[in-house]
Parts: sequence; C-alpha cells; structure tokens
Amino acid sequence: MSSGQPAAGSRQDPAKIRSSARAAALLLYLALAGSFCGLEIDTFVSDLPFFQVSTLLLFVNVLGVMAVPPLLYGFFSSRRRRWIILVLNTLYFHAAAFLAIYKSARKIDFDFYFFWYNTADALPVLWKIYAPWFFVLALTLAGFVFLQKPAFTPLAGKKFLLLGILGASALCQAATLSTVRGSAVGFLYASFFSDRRLREDYRKFYGRHIAALRSEKTGSLASAHPSALGDAVFFIKQESLSGLLARPRITPQLLRASRDGILFPDFYANSIQSLRGYECILCGIPPSLTEALVDEYTPEELKGLDCLPEIFRSLGYRTLYFFGGSRNARIVRFAESIGFERVLADEIMQPGDTRFDWGYREDVFYFRVWRYLEQRHANEKLFVFIDTGATNHTPFKVLDDRFAATVPFPRPRKFEENLSNATFVQDAYFGSFYDDFRRHYGARGSLFVASDHAWPVPVHKNNIYNERGAYEENFRIPFLFIPPSSPPGLFAAGTVVRQRFSQMDIVPTVLNLIGLEKKRLLGESFAPWLLSSPKDRPASPARTKILIQPYGGGFIAAVQYPRKYLFDVLGKRCEVYDLEKDPGERSPSIDTAGRHIGLIKEFFNLR
Repeated sequence: MSSGQPAAGSRQDPAKIRSSARAAALLLYLALAGSFCGLEIDTFVSDLPFFQVSTLLLFVNVLGVMAVPPLLYGFFSSRRRRWIILVLNTLYFHAAAFLAIYKSARKIDFDFYFFWYNTADALPVLWKIYAPWFFVLALTLAGFVFLQKPAFTPLAGKKFLLLGILGASALCQAATLSTVRGSAVGFLYASFFSDRRLREDYRKFYGRHIAALRSEKTGSLASAHPSALGDAVFFIKQESLSGLLARPRITPQLLRASRDGILFPDFYANSIQSLRGYECILCGIPPSLTEALVDEYTPEELKGLDCLPEIFRSLGYRTLYFFGGSRNARIVRFAESIGFERVLADEIMQPGDTRFDWGYREDVFYFRVWRYLEQRHANEKLFVFIDTGATNHTPFKVLDDRFAATVPFPRPRKFEENLSNATFVQDAYFGSFYDDFRRHYGARGSLFVASDHAWPVPVHKNNIYNERGAYEENFRIPFLFIPPSSPPGLFAAGTVVRQRFSQMDIVPTVLNLIGLEKKRLLGESFAPWLLSSPKDRPASPARTKILIQPYGGGFIAAVQYPRKYLFDVLGKRCEVYDLEKDPGERSPSIDTAGRHIGLIKEFFNLR
C-alpha cells in the first residue's frame, strides 16, 4: 500500500456526515422546542403538579404549534418560501420564548389579554430587560434560522407523521379551546370564535355611560358639610392588599389606625390592575372589559369626566400625585388629564435612596413626600394621592432584612405565607406614614386608605394569580377612612362597617360629604355610614356592585349581596352564588347568561 493512500476505513462518507449533522440539528431543535413547551406549560399552569391531564393536553397543543413549520417546509419546494418559513418561525419562537422566560424569571403569570391591552407598558418593559443582550439575541436569531434548515430536512419526508401530530393537537385544541383561557389559542378563540354578545353589550353600555358622564356638570346639594374633610385630603394606595389578610397578625398598623376612623373590611375592588383601580377610586367609573380608560380616550375627553382632582382643584386645592416608581407614561397622562397639576416621582428622591424592582422602598418614599410638602406646600389646601407598591408586589418576597425575624412566617413555604409576609412589611411602612400624617395633618386633614386591587389568597385551589378567576378573593379589599380629629363628633370614628361597598362608591361619598353630587355616577354614597348622626341610613347598599376580570377570557360579576351573579364573557353561562350560605363559593347554581343580563342593563340605568 503506497504511503499516499488513506488507511482503510479512515475516509468518512460525506453523506453520513451530512446525515449526522442533520440528526444533531434535529435533536437540538427538539431540545429547544421541548424547553419552550415546558416554559409554555409553566406559563399556563404554573404551581400545579406537572403530570396531569391538563398538562398533557397543553403539551400536545404546543407540540402541534411546533410541528407546523417543518410541515410547511416539507410541502414547499421553493427556496424563497422555505426561507420565509424559517425566518417567521424564528421570530415567533423567540417572541414566545422571551415572554415565557420573563414570566418564569419574574414569578408572575402571563396572560395574552394582559399583553394585548397593555402593550404601551409591556413592550418597553421587555425592551428594558432584553436590550442589554441585543447583540447576543441577534446572533441567536441568525443561528436559529440556519439551525432549522438541517433540522427540518429529515422531517420533510415524514409529512404523515407531522400531519398526525397536527391532527392530535387540533383535537386537543378543540377540547381545551374555551377552558385554557390564558393561552395564545384561548386568546384567538375569545377574540374571533367565542360568543361575543355579552362583551359587546358591556362595551356599548360602558361607552354610553362615559358619554353621559362627560355631558354632566357636578352640582351642589342643599345641605352638607363643605369643610367636612378638612383642607388637606390624602389618598394613600396600598398595593395588592387582600381583605382576607386584614387581621391583627398581618396588618396590625392598619387596624391600629382604624381606631381613629371607620373601617370597611369587606370592601370590593371593582377590577384588577392598578390603573383600573385608580379610574374607580378617583373618577367613580366602572372598569372596562378591554383597554384602560387612558388608552381609549383623549386627555381632553378625560378632563370632561370631572374626577376628584379636577373638582378639588376648582375648590382651590393644590392637587399632587406622588408616584413611588419611575415615571410611567400612562399613569402620568391619566393623572394630568383628570386634574392633577403635578405628578412627582424620581425628582423628589435623592441618590442612594433604596429602590426595588417595583419602585422606591415605601418608608423612604414617604419621608421624601413629607419633606417635599413641608418645603413647598406648608399651610396650603391640598389634595394628595400617594401611589406606592414596591414591597407587596410579585414575587412577594421580603426585601428589607430588618423584618426577617418579625414577619408572620420567618420560613415561608406556601404562596400565601410569602404574600402575608410582604403584606406585613407594607403595613409596617404604612404605620410610620400614619404617625407622620397624624402629626402633620391629623387635626385639619382626612385620609382615605384604599388598595388598588386585591391579590387572591388561594381559597380556591391554585388561585394565586391576579389575571385569573373572579372569586371573592380576587376582589375583596379593606377600606379605611380617617376623618379630621377636629372638630370631634361629626364622624363615627372607631366603628367597623360590614356592608359591602366598592371603589366606585368613593367618589359619590366624597362629593356627598363636601356638598356636591353627580347624578349619573353608578356608585352610591356610603356617607351615612361615616357620620355619627346621619339623617337617613339605609339598611344595606342599594346598588349592584359590578366586578370586572378583563383577563383570562373575561368575567363580569354582579353582586347584590348575598347574591352574586358571575357571567362568563366567553360563553352563555352564569353561575349564581349565595355568599351568605356559601361564602367559599363552592356550590353555585348554573343558569344561562340571558336570564340575568338585565342586572347589567339595570346597573347602567338602562331599564
């Protein structure tokens, strides 16, 4: 054998090399797809046992989505069309993976409705997270495009296998279409294939109501207490404060403050999400089933609603909004449109002030607020809204080491224990705020303490996400009103009111107390329950309380306590609960939505 010849067996068959490379590429693609499937499943059913029927259905659903690109690649022989498929699949895969990774990393739920209705906030957040990795992401995008070509080649001849997977996925999709409410397919079902009459009716009623409010000017009452609230009116927002956690072990400071005021432990938030809560608290309007108010109406149209800041500004009050996070464009636009003369955030803070992911630590922020008011607005008439939420926010971890030994659950193991600990720390910060409020404004000012929304304590199994479900734990919050300490005797300080009012009732109540009214508001005044000697106090609230879950497919709850009517926006079903006999909402009677749709029409004064 000559020295120039290769040794026997040393030459490798180029075809085998290509085949091995394709197999390796296919395995890598399947591994990435499998990881993606796991993240998708985690997105939809996080905190549930992995091996269960719903998990299997979701896996097949996602597997079908992943089978579409190689199937199309095999059907088309045009190189141009194949490259289009590779590029589009790369973009889709990365977009979905980014969202799933974001959810898993931040320990929060992800809902396609939430993303769709809040793109103005969601896109900048995603950009902020991934922008530092832009170069790496560009490389992965390019690499993934070229990875797919050898990976899809072995599958190109297996069209029947891929069609079988796609068929199985289609069957599973059909079986779960209306129940997997947060998924991409569930979003498409709700948007294009479900019965949309209830959604469209509510949207029509809502639009008419906003138009009616904009056409009505605030009027005066014959008799009231014009100075009942004092010359310094404060609203302080408590983030995600569940009414089910308002008890001595978890919220001792709120309960301590309640001895000076009137506590409503069974109050309702009318929706979920902070901005929607502000619409109810400051403007008295019902929540939308779709976009927030600021996304649907111009600043001039919002000004016409005559919200509390605009009203107090017309009465000579300085109207100030303090925001504990960085300036949020939507919140700033909303606040300025409804009458706040200034929105103050980072500009009142100092270098070195403690800051978490969701904003400045509350005690630090409160100190800066007091300092600002003392230096800039001493002895002025004030209407102040303080918006904080750094501590009691997902993922509900205690970030202040000073409380490590004093939280209710030093070694938390369950979600509700983590939520309780974060709520406890937020409450401790509120206690320091309240002491300063009493010192600076107690004699001449009033304080409204309201949560923007609840956060579900899992009374119902696995109900731990705010964007899912419409049970009582999804909406129940505490509400506290502290009147001026001088003159004494006007208000029933130190009392607890068990009647169920809602955020929408705050504006009618404030107007009632200062001698004004807006007849077209859909809430009702609970001023008779605040005054020590009311002329006429009804036995119970007179108006229906509407609670809106805009995400997860959508729910509308109409509460006429003890009756609760829960409408499924995606279908024609209505669950009816007796909250007095069945407070845990375990045994509803099932009826058609059509039989009870009159409740929603009646709420909007359309009967």
